[in-house]
Amino acid sequence: MAWSSAERQLAAFAPEARYPFQPVTKFMRAVPPLLVATINGHFDLAKSMLDRGADLSAKSPAPNGYATVLSEAARTGDESLLRMLIERGGDVKSAGVLAFSNAARAECTKCLEILIAGADRRTLTMASAILSPPFGDARVVKALLEKGVDASAREPKGNTLLMLAASSDAMPVETVKALIERGADLNAKTPDGKTALDFAKMIGRNPIADMLAKAGAKQGAATTYTPPSPKPAPSARAALERSIPLLQRADSIFLEKSGCVSCHHNTFTTMTVSVARKNGFKVDEQIAREQQKRIGAYIEKWRERALQGVGIPGESNSIGYILTAQAAENYPSDATTDALARFVASQQQPDGRWQAFSHRPPMGGSDIAITAVATRSLQVYAPKARRAKYERAVSRAVDWLKKAQPRTTDERVFQLLGLASAGVKPDNEIIKKGVRELIAEQRDDGGWAQIAALASDAYATGQALVALRDAGGVPATDQAYKRGVEFLLKTQLEDGSWYIRSRAVPLQPYFEGGFPHGNDQWISAAATNWAAMALALSNDSQKGKYQAAR
Repeated sequence: MAWSSAERQLAAFAPEARYPFQPVTKFMRAVPPLLVATINGHFDLAKSMLDRGADLSAKSPAPNGYATVLSEAARTGDESLLRMLIERGGDVKSAGVLAFSNAARAECTKCLEILIAGADRRTLTMASAILSPPFGDARVVKALLEKGVDASAREPKGNTLLMLAASSDAMPVETVKALIERGADLNAKTPDGKTALDFAKMIGRNPIADMLAKAGAKQGAATTYTPPSPKPAPSARAALERSIPLLQRADSIFLEKSGCVSCHHNTFTTMTVSVARKNGFKVDEQIAREQQKRIGAYIEKWRERALQGVGIPGESNSIGYILTAQAAENYPSDATTDALARFVASQQQPDGRWQAFSHRPPMGGSDIAITAVATRSLQVYAPKARRAKYERAVSRAVDWLKKAQPRTTDERVFQLLGLASAGVKPDNEIIKKGVRELIAEQRDDGGWAQIAALASDAYATGQALVALRDAGGVPATDQAYKRGVEFLLKTQLEDGSWYIRSRAVPLQPYFEGGFPHGNDQWISAAATNWAAMALALSNDSQKGKYQAAR
């Protein structure tokens, strides 16, 4: 069919772009207009296109999901729109797992039930990852099982549904119960030997652990990595002289091997380098410059896809962290940051928050954390031509953060950092309350724990100290801060790392990313970055602040 002025219509979807016609139309000409309209939320235009004969089976050439009209409609949570598209011939099988994932992220149980009703068994089994939190609605699980999904099925990454349910600190107990009653394999193991019971115990979900044990579940015979004994550093400077070279080497190796920018190895290290430099500590400037160029080249490859509504894997979660880290190193605004900021803004929910893309505790799975970094990215990289629009988005996010109720140390930390980033001062009552509650959670050993059921560790301690210092204005001479620093110094290993045991279900294939501790290297790298930032901020001879969040 002929589309008059199609390029102009599509370019108008991205008025924030610095050059709205050239980059958008160059890429968009290969993308069906109906799909572009759906991705960008122009549903009246999409319906008009359907009435004129648009192809409902249109697909995106994007490499990270192959979006369809149906999958993007599911993202809206509009059950009537989804039902209308299916009635017009939309194929649930063709839409695949992405449609289920989008409906789940929209928290639309009705949408999921509509998709389940129209899917074949293979699609349903592949879509079982919707059980990942926070989408574990027991009604959805029941509908899936009644439709024929094997309760012991493994999702595409090899984890069982029971492992996913047991590993969540947000999954309803009824979901686990439904899987057990339907005959889920209680003792299926991950490649490193963990069972669903192992995951339940790791995150301290005692009711689920008790339920699993009563049903006959056993802990796995997983071989546990035993790290070397700590070798305390005599000072913050001595500790950083160990840690910073290790972090920068791993930063470079991970990006080279993986081809993607990670939070744990890359964006967190960018923040650490910035904080360390500003507080008078030596960093390898050549590596820092090279990494900035490589990250800049990486995001540039995603610019045009972001303009059509297709984000970097991890979507606004990944992009928010990348832009927040780039802001710490004063990366300049350009057409690419415009496009990425636009994409982040497009995923803000009506209540002002951003949703976590996946459940990867403690780094992923928290709407509070993702909202904090998304807010920061919009503050720094909002396109000048649309600044007022983005300021309204930030204001909605701040309102949501103020009302949010943190459940973990990570959530309390990011609530404080997100509010501080948006200009909320330390004397604000919400900040003061958050600081009091965070200090009250400090353990007798001087550290903080990720959740109540776990011991103190460098991840929680480092980020708690950063939040107290940056958001709460707590001086490094404060007794709570000094005790936290002492905990970090006495738990550091000789190689400059801090060891943390992973408590997330494995999703990616294992490879050596340049950091110690094998299967626990990614969370240990993140912990080492938080610890290093906290120690750098303990240097009161400088006035540098946590620029990644300020």
